[in-house]
Amino acid sequence: MKYVDEFRDGELASRLARAIRAEADPARSYAFMEFCGGHTHAISRYGVTDLLPPNVRMIHGPGCPVCVLPIGRIDMAIRLALAEDVTILTYGDCLRVPASNGLSMLKAKAQGADIRMVYSAADALALAQREPARQVVFFAIGFSASRPPRRRPRW
Repeated sequence: MKYVDEFRDGELASRLARAIRAEADPARSYAFMEFCGGHTHAISRYGVTDLLPPNVRMIHGPGCPVCVLPIGRIDMAIRLALAEDVTILTYGDCLRVPASNGLSMLKAKAQGADIRMVYSAADALALAQREPARQVVFFAIGFSASRPPRRRPRW
């Protein structure tokens, strides 16, 4: 399959590693952050850091919002939709995040929960304005630097 087999080609990986070594100035240090948990797992699993020259290092970032989202938050949204008859609006990437009891928002939707995908906060606001009798929750999260903290800060 195109674009999958290429990622498993050892000779191609070796050529890319040589190209990176040729481009990396030995007098400089380079640091690259990957912020997605999937990237971090792939880098570790396939030994990518072993292919890089010593002056090029990878920094493991905080994880993307979906990767670091606590399962309890998904559980709460599902509970609101199933038990409290609340309309949950969210971005598409949150729909398949696994929750407790083998559920996800998508599976809860299949069970009758009113969970809908939106593309922006403006979409969520427009739906809430069109259906003022409904209780609507916009379940959205930004990158780790902008998401609400899990614990209250001590400042």
